[in-house]
Amino acid sequence: MALRAPRCGAHGNIVCSVCIVADDAAKRCWEQVKNVAHHTTWDERVNAFLAIKLADGSTDGTLYETKQAAVRHVPDERWYAFFAFRTAPNGFASPKEAAVFLAYHRMVYDQGGRLPDPDDRTGGPDMIMPDREEQLFDQLARLMRSAVN
Repeated sequence: MALRAPRCGAHGNIVCSVCIVADDAAKRCWEQVKNVAHHTTWDERVNAFLAIKLADGSTDGTLYETKQAAVRHVPDERWYAFFAFRTAPNGFASPKEAAVFLAYHRMVYDQGGRLPDPDDRTGGPDMIMPDREEQLFDQLARLMRSAVN
């Protein structure tokens, strides 16, 4: 029988983007992804992937043209998350966003999920992180406030 992951007391989420605190791994991940984005051109990185170690949030900074190439490069794909610049060309918006990214991937692997596949033409399925309703309303409210000002 698998143990259930603890949930956020305030919001009931396993990975809570509101309450999560960026640890050293998340700060390292945020900084290194931002560094790669800063030191490469938009054309070089827009369709590229980075392999990020889940244990400490580090990356070797190598940009891979495909997810499959990134998956094949790492010694064991279960210990890595693969960041696609096409969804965030400038990297993570904050260390907190990097913390959510790492925590979500760790959770999937802890629960037996397997995302990367070195034999798949695309490198395996991509995970779509769900947005909570309150996050969408918060985003909408911020957009409306900025439109008024």
